[in-house]
Amino acid sequence: MSKDIEPDSEWLDAKGKVVKVVSIDHDSGTLIFNRPEAPKVERTVSIEKFISQVMPVGHKSESANKMPNKLVTHVWVDDSHNGFGKSLTLQLAHQDWLERGMHAKTVKFDIGQGGLAPDVNWEDKCAAIAGIDHAPAKALASILLWGSDDNWDWSRCFDEVVQYLVDIMIRRCSWDQRSEPKACSHSLAELARLMARMVLHFELYALWDVYTVKGRLRYSGIEINASTYTNAWLTYQRQMIHDVHDLIGKIDHSVSGYRHQLSAV
Repeated sequence: MSKDIEPDSEWLDAKGKVVKVVSIDHDSGTLIFNRPEAPKVERTVSIEKFISQVMPVGHKSESANKMPNKLVTHVWVDDSHNGFGKSLTLQLAHQDWLERGMHAKTVKFDIGQGGLAPDVNWEDKCAAIAGIDHAPAKALASILLWGSDDNWDWSRCFDEVVQYLVDIMIRRCSWDQRSEPKACSHSLAELARLMARMVLHFELYALWDVYTVKGRLRYSGIEINASTYTNAWLTYQRQMIHDVHDLIGKIDHSVSGYRHQLSAV
């Protein structure tokens, strides 16, 4: 199927939404895509991951057939859990490489045979994450790679990314001379925190199309009228989503550099 993917071709994701391929690199096994409604926001993912989540335009996914253009205000717990980390926009360019063998219980100490380079093991891949010099990006990478492990408490990493998003939103509000929220029980700082938690959670579990605006606010504990939120604060939510995607770009750039260093050894 990868041979059928060409630049400028359009595909449908699992929710029946169109994504457009910008470029494809068969040598590295990655491609760049965007969405027609936000062409400037580009994402890099592995070809394998892209193929697993799209289908040619003209087909409709089973989920799209069941709920055409319809939003609901609840989600089953199991559906939410199963959706963790599957959002196409949160896929790391090197996610397959990172996940392959990442959870191994033993370490290989082979130094190669006949002059061959030693095998890349799980320690190398953990080092690729440890080497990310941007703390919120490192925290997000950790969540994406290990967040599905029920034995790991990733609340600290989650809170670190949330605080990063909060700080940026408050700076933007200052630049915009945005006053404290009106007709709302939250202070600006509290509203920013609740919005950041909502954005990160809904991105991680791909829940945006599952809830209405009113449902998202209620789910996230944001006590504000839905129309007021849409008119006054939705812009900041969208900017937060872009900030999360920018963190993915920082992760991809850092891991790419690390892999290049490995190959040069």
